[in-house]
Amino acid sequence: MFSYQEVRSLNQLEMTVYKFIISHPRDVEGLTIRQMAEQSHVSATTILRFLKKVGYSGFSEFKFALKQQHQQEAIQPKLQDLTPIKQFFEQLSDHHFNHQIERAATMAATAGTTIFFGLGTSGSLAQYGGRLFANYGIYTLTVADPFRTPPGTNRDFSDSLLILLSVSGETEEVLQQARFYKEHGASTLAITADAYSTLAQLADFDITYNVPQIQDVQGYMSNPAARCIFT
Repeated sequence: MFSYQEVRSLNQLEMTVYKFIISHPRDVEGLTIRQMAEQSHVSATTILRFLKKVGYSGFSEFKFALKQQHQQEAIQPKLQDLTPIKQFFEQLSDHHFNHQIERAATMAATAGTTIFFGLGTSGSLAQYGGRLFANYGIYTLTVADPFRTPPGTNRDFSDSLLILLSVSGETEEVLQQARFYKEHGASTLAITADAYSTLAQLADFDITYNVPQIQDVQGYMSNPAARCIFT
């Protein structure tokens, strides 16, 4: 229901509305705008401003469109699982997003050393990214252990690029790595699902894929769209 261009235009409060909707799509269908404002901790005016940015004239029109989408998903439930991937590939036609990818590629190509860091699923993606970059002749290291002793504090990382992968952008171990390498001269690139996360704000440059996060039965957060960044 929301294009990449529309999501990219949102400010932080409007992004809060977006996150609430994609996290509680069924609940929103039965709420009034006042109830939604109370539960999402924003004003009704912010919700209406958000809806206008994403192409709806009002709350009633949006709820009708949301109900229609739920009915369509009930008819074709298997397609619902592909929504994050579909949304990600729609971003590829956006000039701004492609410019971000090109800029990140230039940063990696000109760095003396590229270091990937991630934990859990992001750690697996970091290892894959490291192998992929190495195949292109880029000197790459991968760090997936947050308890590894950091390099000597007198080390100069000014010719290094640290690429940090985090879905939430709020994992403390990831933020610690970002701070350490930045303090010692490294450039930092964040790949995260949240443009307003601490990691995205801390990094020198960020690529954000603003699509819904998926929580599996064990409670782990992941996002299949992130896997497409390297392909």
